[in-house]
Amino acid sequence: MINITLKKLLIMSVAITGMFFLIASCSQQPEKKEASTENNPPITPKWLIGHIVWEDSINTQTAALDLIQQYKKHNVPVSGIIIDSPWELSYNDFNWDTARYPEPEKMIASFKKENVKVILWLTGCINITANDVPVPKSPDFDFVREKGFAVNNGKTSPWWKGEGVHLDFTNPEAVKWWDAQLDKVFVDGVYGWKVDQGEATFADSLSLTEEFRYKAQNGEYYGDSIVTSLGRISLLDFKHAYYDHMFDYATSHNPEGITIARPYSHQGGMAASINKLSLGWSGDFEGNYDGLKLQIDNLYTSAKAGYGALGCEVGGFYGARSSKAQFIRYAQFGSMTTTMVNGGANGAFTNHLPWYHDEETTNIYRYYVTLHYQLSPFMFSTIVDAHLHGGSMMKNISKEQESHTVGDNIFFKAITSGKKQVTFTLPGEGEWIDFWTDEKYKGGSEITKEYQLATAPLFIKFGAIIPMDITNDITGIGDKSFSGKTTILIYPDSKSEYLFHKPSGEGIDYTDIQIEFKNGEITVQSEKSDSYIFLVKMSGFPANIKGSDEWNYNPDNKTVRIEKEGKNFKITIE
Repeated sequence: MINITLKKLLIMSVAITGMFFLIASCSQQPEKKEASTENNPPITPKWLIGHIVWEDSINTQTAALDLIQQYKKHNVPVSGIIIDSPWELSYNDFNWDTARYPEPEKMIASFKKENVKVILWLTGCINITANDVPVPKSPDFDFVREKGFAVNNGKTSPWWKGEGVHLDFTNPEAVKWWDAQLDKVFVDGVYGWKVDQGEATFADSLSLTEEFRYKAQNGEYYGDSIVTSLGRISLLDFKHAYYDHMFDYATSHNPEGITIARPYSHQGGMAASINKLSLGWSGDFEGNYDGLKLQIDNLYTSAKAGYGALGCEVGGFYGARSSKAQFIRYAQFGSMTTTMVNGGANGAFTNHLPWYHDEETTNIYRYYVTLHYQLSPFMFSTIVDAHLHGGSMMKNISKEQESHTVGDNIFFKAITSGKKQVTFTLPGEGEWIDFWTDEKYKGGSEITKEYQLATAPLFIKFGAIIPMDITNDITGIGDKSFSGKTTILIYPDSKSEYLFHKPSGEGIDYTDIQIEFKNGEITVQSEKSDSYIFLVKMSGFPANIKGSDEWNYNPDNKTVRIEKEGKNFKITIE
């Protein structure tokens, strides 16, 4: 058994190594899907590329409802809410604690009315003792042990929520029973799971031989093992069984279902499989600059390993609470990840709320959340490319200067100290345009610049074609007249092309739109007719535009707005 498992582990180690080099370009490989996407990241549903909130300070129905209403009151959009622990009578028995959540169905229905998806916390642990739930010993504990549904032959182990056993996710009968428990709460309005860890405390490294030990590509130790229905397997293999199954459950029960789990984390190395993780969240961080720096390191390690969609825990989870400046710098970085996730035990109803600090913080936070939503079609399309070709939404990563690009066309450098002046180097190819000033810089340029709290280093690649979703004037890029239309922001080069995987709703479905800009001519090819607004950056007033339905030029932002409805057309700017 050990030899077979070792062979499997070595194969997995090679696979992990290979994923480091799978970086795809969403603009340079537009023609066909690859033959197999089996080992690539999945497509993250469009709704998850947004702003997820939660609280782990009060943990009640009243607090959860109030949290959403506060964001609504301050005009900050929210896509989902995590109901974190403790929400059950006993850990992972999936029976609502009605003292905390007296009317869970009514609460979920209220969130659905606001178009806010519910995500429920869980682990695979079933307790015999616990400190913060009404029923410390799970009513399922004896049953799980007697049926042989637990790892390590039912031996208990302490974990961070008490002591218990861990369900054996390699045992088909155990999984079948588990799914029946999940069914009790995975109702209309619930879209997924925050799949937390606990499995590592059940691993045993003392009984292993040197033959069974090995290291993964990132240098973390993965020698620990767990006894399962398959015999003794590595902790990493068991993690995959656990996290993979939760992904399979969510996506098979709801086409827009998701899991949030750890990709790479400083708290235990690699966890969920690359190809079965909707959103990577790297663990628990403090709200200060040290926490932000550690989180950036974790997310960049995950992106380099090939995880497609990665989200930022804005303001951290525990320990130090964010100051105003730290909170804003956290939010700026988060806006350039797949999902902004805001909530924690370190002041969920204080420093995590922008209006707790002041009106300036609220306005800045609203701006970056809105910008994130406006860029969500581009982010979704980039994740589809990662699914088709491998790689991550985050590219061109530099851990040294804490910078990355979103896809190939948006460069961002995080600010992780109280200093406003930062020095950084742009990616080496092409030219880049400062998002705030429209100044042009050659690729590879070293820039030293001061950024006040409202701004951070953000650059667009010359030649970029960026699909957007604009419904208001908060960022100044567009206004409410853009609502319901496909906005395409173009920073024109002599020739640019982009295959836009346009989301068809809030799930994972999409249609392809081929967009080309060449010598002043915009060409669009699509199977479906659509209403477009093209925003083309131009230094001067165009003489004429042919093929548009209407157009106008804004000299303040040096942008020509072109409207056109159709599916196959050309527009010529003269």
